[in-house]
Amino acid sequence: NKRETLMSILRKILLSAAIIVTPAALLAGGHSAFGGHGTSVITGSSTMEGKTGVLLSQTSEDVWIWDNAPEGYPTASTASCMQYIAFATGQMMPLGFINVCQQVDVDGDVNLLQANPQADGSFLVTQIAGTGKWAAFTGAQWVGKTDVNIGPNASVYSFAPK
Repeated sequence: NKRETLMSILRKILLSAAIIVTPAALLAGGHSAFGGHGTSVITGSSTMEGKTGVLLSQTSEDVWIWDNAPEGYPTASTASCMQYIAFATGQMMPLGFINVCQQVDVDGDVNLLQANPQADGSFLVTQIAGTGKWAAFTGAQWVGKTDVNIGPNASVYSFAPK
């Protein structure tokens, strides 16, 4: 039905965004020359229907793996992400989208990232805040892309410095 099709499209969009946002943030600052890849699995979703639109929110758990991690940085970690998408009633294309990922790494350092979709299908990832080793990367950006959609609830993505 129409709602299931909309939900499937929204899940793919959100999953792609979550996957791209998280790994990109890890490569900011002085180490922005490093790229990587990750996986995302949607663990929950909900919709709110209004009179003129629909809001979709999804939670994902991601695994980030970065290439040539600098000394003192983990080569892999996990992150939790939230995606929010707004649609006008009856429309398949989103009106707006945001993805936010949060991480506390194995050393206890905090990393907060935001991803926004781009017209070419990629995602622009920006590190919003960080503590410890991530503090110097605040404001760093990466460009991510979905490499493989694994059904409506999982994907594999890659990211590179902007």
